[in-house]
Amino acid sequence: MKFPRWQSRAVPALIAVNTLIFLVEKAAGPEFRARAVSLFALTASGLMEGRWWQFVTHAFLHGNFIHLAVNMVGLWFAGRIVERILGTKRFLVLYFVSAVAGGLGQIIATGGIRPLIGASGAVCGVLLAFTTMFAETEIVALLFFIIPLRMRAKYLGWGIMGSSLLFLVIGFEPWIGHGAHLGGCLAGYLYARLDGYGRQTFLERAIRRLLHKGRAG
Repeated sequence: MKFPRWQSRAVPALIAVNTLIFLVEKAAGPEFRARAVSLFALTASGLMEGRWWQFVTHAFLHGNFIHLAVNMVGLWFAGRIVERILGTKRFLVLYFVSAVAGGLGQIIATGGIRPLIGASGAVCGVLLAFTTMFAETEIVALLFFIIPLRMRAKYLGWGIMGSSLLFLVIGFEPWIGHGAHLGGCLAGYLYARLDGYGRQTFLERAIRRLLHKGRAG
């Protein structure tokens, strides 16, 4: 793959900010943590009280080091490439749109009873944008973060979306934000598709043909 000469700026900055916030929370103690979750984690009650910023701020809080590490590794893996393709400004739009879509997905799926924290929705959006842009590219993914699997990128995207939907439906580990994962995935996929990436579907081809005939007539 050949990319434009573009140094990734947003991805290292996002990783640094997320890590710094996590370290500050740990250093400040449990009372500070509880206050931060109350103000900045996404909940239905918070939205009812007018804390709309929670749609964004929840993506900068993490439950533990593993939660943070998994999200940041995913962001580093796909984000640098996606940012080099889109440019920093458009990448940030993708990231935050996916974070908001993840929040909406979780609210719709669960009613927002449990506080939602983590960058998973935003990172899933970046990952799905990547797998849509480079659908046929061979990558190596780590199954359960241990077993290396060589596959086309599109299969990773389908796996993330499919597992998120399945886990949401069967109620597997309900404290995990499966709705946020699914919402972020849909946002990232649609962002990439609207930007012209991915193979056209039958419906899209039919609509384009009708529009072409209309213009020709």
